[in-house]
Amino acid sequence: MKLRVLLSMIWLGFGSLASAEVGPAPHNLSPRQVMEAVVQANENMDYEGMSRLMAHDDDIVNYTIFGLNYVGWEKLERDLKKEFATVERLEIPILELKLWVHEEKGYAWFSMEIDYIRYMGKGAKEIKDIMPLRETGLLEKRNGEWILVSWHESKRKRFKTLKSR
Repeated sequence: MKLRVLLSMIWLGFGSLASAEVGPAPHNLSPRQVMEAVVQANENMDYEGMSRLMAHDDDIVNYTIFGLNYVGWEKLERDLKKEFATVERLEIPILELKLWVHEEKGYAWFSMEIDYIRYMGKGAKEIKDIMPLRETGLLEKRNGEWILVSWHESKRKRFKTLKSR
């Protein structure tokens, strides 16, 4: 089944992480910059980049399309790596991103519209999936750094699959 992260995911080179590297890395990014960086890391299929900006809590819940949900980090990690191994490349333009930030309370939430565009195969066999997605979610400030802790993803309209060439 296809994974849509911000995030889809959405969501984003990968490799195995040593336990010392798991979880958010220090940065000085605003909530907007975190969301833009997560989407860019996803587009670049940069698993480690995504991992550094996302919570790894055992009880975090995230929802994505096709009825998929992720409780904790392990299943999400597995599916991110599987997605990146399946596609040739990704394009994830952010069409709209709105944020509401409560700095003093240490949380922010967002709504975002993206097109998650997957390219599979090469040349005459290239397939292009266009998935118009709508995402909402929560960021939390932990130890002075903003990280993505939860999101919900849904379709904006019907998906399209196009054969290139």
